[in-house]
Amino acid sequence: MRIDWWTLALQAINVVILVWLLARFLFRPVMGAITARQTAMDQLLADAESAKAAALKLEADLKAQTDAFAADGEARRSALLASIEAERSRLLDAATTETDAKAKQALASVEDAQKGMATQLEEKAAVLAGQMASALLHRLPAGATTDMMFAALLERIERLPIEERRALAGDAPLAIVTPAALDGEAQARCVQKLAEALPGLAAPTFTVDPALIAGFELHGPHMLVRNSWRADLDTQLAALKEDDHAGLRG
Repeated sequence: MRIDWWTLALQAINVVILVWLLARFLFRPVMGAITARQTAMDQLLADAESAKAAALKLEADLKAQTDAFAADGEARRSALLASIEAERSRLLDAATTETDAKAKQALASVEDAQKGMATQLEEKAAVLAGQMASALLHRLPAGATTDMMFAALLERIERLPIEERRALAGDAPLAIVTPAALDGEAQARCVQKLAEALPGLAAPTFTVDPALIAGFELHGPHMLVRNSWRADLDTQLAALKEDDHAGLRG
C-alpha cells in the first residue's frame, strides 16, 4: 500500500485547523456558557441558602416573639389574678372590720341598755326597800327605834378622834335631822347627850326629813355624820352598782 504523504499532511492540517476552529468558536463559548450556568446555579444555591437562613431566623424571631407574647400574657394574667385576689381580700377585710365594729357597737348598746336597766331596777329596788322599811317601821314603837338609832349615832361620834369631834362641834350651825319631829323632851335629851360627846357644841337646830325613814343625821357646813336607814340603803345601792360595774369590766 502506497501512502500519499501530501494528502496525509493536508488532512492533518485540516484536522488541526478544525480543532482550532472548534476550540475557538465552539468549545470556548460552550465552556463559557457552562461556567456561566454553573456560576448562576451557585448563586441560586447561595441565594436559596440565604433565604433558608433568613426564613429560619424569621421563624426563630416569630417563635421568640410568640413566646414573649405568651409570657407577657401569662404575666398580665397573673398580675390580674393577684389584683383581683388583693381586692377580694381588701373587701373581705373591710367587711369583716365593719361587721366587727357594728357587732361591738351593738354589744356596747346592749351593755348600755342592760346597765341602764340594772340601774333603774336598783333604784326601784332601793325605793321599794325604803317603802317597805318605812311600812315596817310604823309597826314598831317610835321611841324604841328613835332611842336605838340615836344611841348608835352617839357611839359612832364617840369613836371619832378628839380632833374630829372638836371640829364637828365647832362646825356651826349644826342641824339634827330626823325622819319625824321630836317633842321638846326628846330634843333636850338629844342636845344633852351630843354636848357630852362633842365638847363645846353650840345649840343645834332640828330638821325633819321623812326620806331618812329612821335614824339621826348631823349636818354641818363642812361635816356630815349619818346613821339612818336611808344612809344604809344608799350605801348598799352604791355597793351593788360598783359590783355591776366591776362585772361589766370583767
